[in-house]
Amino acid sequence: MNELTSRYAEALYLLKKESNSLLETQQEIKELIKIIKDNPNFPVLLDSSYISKEERISTVDKVFVSVDEEIRNLVKVVIENNRALYLLGIFEDFNSLVNEYRGVKEGLVYSTEPIKEAELEKLTAAISKIENHPIELKNIIDPSLIGGVKVVINDHIYDGSLKHNLEQMKSALLNKEGNSYEN
Repeated sequence: MNELTSRYAEALYLLKKESNSLLETQQEIKELIKIIKDNPNFPVLLDSSYISKEERISTVDKVFVSVDEEIRNLVKVVIENNRALYLLGIFEDFNSLVNEYRGVKEGLVYSTEPIKEAELEKLTAAISKIENHPIELKNIIDPSLIGGVKVVINDHIYDGSLKHNLEQMKSALLNKEGNSYEN
């Protein structure tokens, strides 16, 4: 979390915690995260100095018509302060605060290409079972893995990547070769 995004996220978190609507808001925030990730130029548009603030704020009311009013108001404040480029970070920080409150561990799953939602859900369920704890995974693209996935949760690493498997094979072969010369 960066200090700027965490302040906005914490303000929304405290507001929603007080009104007992953290879980509903978290679901909306997750949808907004997906929208921003699918449309990375949207925050750029909301931050553009070529468009008046009034027009950008009006855009929020039009685009986020079905979004909770307090979330819309937060987005407007962010625009007013010329910080629309931080929206994704604010929403991700809010999600982390709610996960911490709910006792959900967050982890990263590295893969060579984006993991489909259904596969990510299966992987999350499997890791949750292993960890004996609810887990939420975020997919990070890492072409150096060659194939497979690597999951990192706190200090636990589950490495099923092709790169890791090749390194293990190389190490085993080198150890075997070293042992044969000693005999």
